[in-house]
Amino acid sequence: MNESQPQTPDMTYDEAIKKLEEYVSLMQDDQCSIDKLSEYTKQSQQLLEFCRRKLTETDAELQKILADIQKQN
Repeated sequence: MNESQPQTPDMTYDEAIKKLEEYVSLMQDDQCSIDKLSEYTKQSQQLLEFCRRKLTETDAELQKILADIQKQN
């Protein structure tokens, strides 16, 4: 993955979480420059939006499945 831009379209939720954890670690490093901090923050925001969207989509899918199951009973 290119470090300058997270490639979220082909990324799984688990990969996005792992990348977020990596960014957190990098940002906590005393040697992290302001420029890198800004870059990591922007990339983290994109990843967080991706994760939030995935969770929302999954929740909607689960709600539909549960509703379908209840209709069958």
